[in-house]
Amino acid sequence: MKSAKGTFKNIYAIRFEPGEDVMLGLQKFCEDNGIGHGVIISGIGSLEGCSYFDPSEIPGKPGLYEYGAPIELPCPIELISLGGIICTTEDGKPSLHIHADFADEHGRGFGGHFKEGNRVLTTVELVIGELDGIFMSRAIDPERGVPVFTPKQL
Repeated sequence: MKSAKGTFKNIYAIRFEPGEDVMLGLQKFCEDNGIGHGVIISGIGSLEGCSYFDPSEIPGKPGLYEYGAPIELPCPIELISLGGIICTTEDGKPSLHIHADFADEHGRGFGGHFKEGNRVLTTVELVIGELDGIFMSRAIDPERGVPVFTPKQL
């Protein structure tokens, strides 16, 4: 287990407008506000459709997983929950790792790794917390060959 302890530095409330790409908008918001270490506290709203990834086993490497092909749901969709972390890359840029839960018009649930291309239908409302005292990054795990969360105490 890896862990680090810190505090909330700032809390931001954000509302995305119809047609905006949520992932690209949040990336830009973090860059513009210098947020490199944080969490998504809450995220809800509606999307024109959704695109996400779920894990699939890496061929030839039993027990090891990566994200498979994107799953596309082109119908209007409810964004039930959005959560994740805001890390910093080696070159100092914010890096988002976000997962989401969705529901279609029949109440069927879907979910997975959130990606670019998810555009707001009516509204998407987020609350994010910027952290202090923790360096949050993702690094390649040498045993698995995939990026994993690597918190460090500042």
